[in-house]
Amino acid sequence: MTPWRLALLLAGGAAIIAGHSLAATLPRADCRVPEEITSVSGNRLATVESRVRAGAPLRIVVIGTASSIGVGANRAESAYPERLQAELARRLPKLPVTVLNKSKLHQTAAEMVARLPHDIIAERPALVIWQTGTVDAVRRVESRDFAQTLASGIDMLAEQRIDLILINPQYSPHTEMLVNFRPYLDDMQLLAQSHDILLFPRYAILRYWNDEGRFGPDEGAKEQVLKHSDSINACIADLLAGMIDSASTPLDLPATAPTR
Repeated sequence: MTPWRLALLLAGGAAIIAGHSLAATLPRADCRVPEEITSVSGNRLATVESRVRAGAPLRIVVIGTASSIGVGANRAESAYPERLQAELARRLPKLPVTVLNKSKLHQTAAEMVARLPHDIIAERPALVIWQTGTVDAVRRVESRDFAQTLASGIDMLAEQRIDLILINPQYSPHTEMLVNFRPYLDDMQLLAQSHDILLFPRYAILRYWNDEGRFGPDEGAKEQVLKHSDSINACIADLLAGMIDSASTPLDLPATAPTR
């Protein structure tokens, strides 16, 4: 496997809905997965919901690594944070939405937590989307240290009443043979449950899509790999917007059901 291809495989990935049933905000057909994979929590985005109820501006910060920047995509604008703003604007047309992408290459969870006060919390977001675990797994950071670091970051955001969505590592049949993601996946699942926060089970979803051959092969000609990555990013934005909409719509109002 060539170095550029391995880099793309490590950088690529998908996120999908974690939360209650998304029947009211169905994703496009090629992005869907079985409900038993996506329905992992009934938690709400309380701060985002308050913004929605008040019609106040909604500020979201994404912090992650290569896949959140768009490494492996045709261009930076193809990354899911950039697509997410357009998807939210479509679903919430009366709500001013800003998505800031604060992702950086090759950062561990510890390096991200060190940035939270001055680079993330200082932006005063209602919601943080935190993609992590991949770099820690590749570098073989001790799972116990990873979990403790992640917990400290979760507590830091909770103290500021900032909603949080975690995105776990990606799956690839190629990286699966090289990297043991299981301890980090388990840590993130347990932390999400114990702290009542939402988790995108990206690993399980990408594995399902791979088994289904949903987006074609993730290796081969460079053009094919880029097309594969762009399709994944489009689904991230689509499904993530649907989750935010569903988890923040006031319970006395119907969820948005945009047409396609």
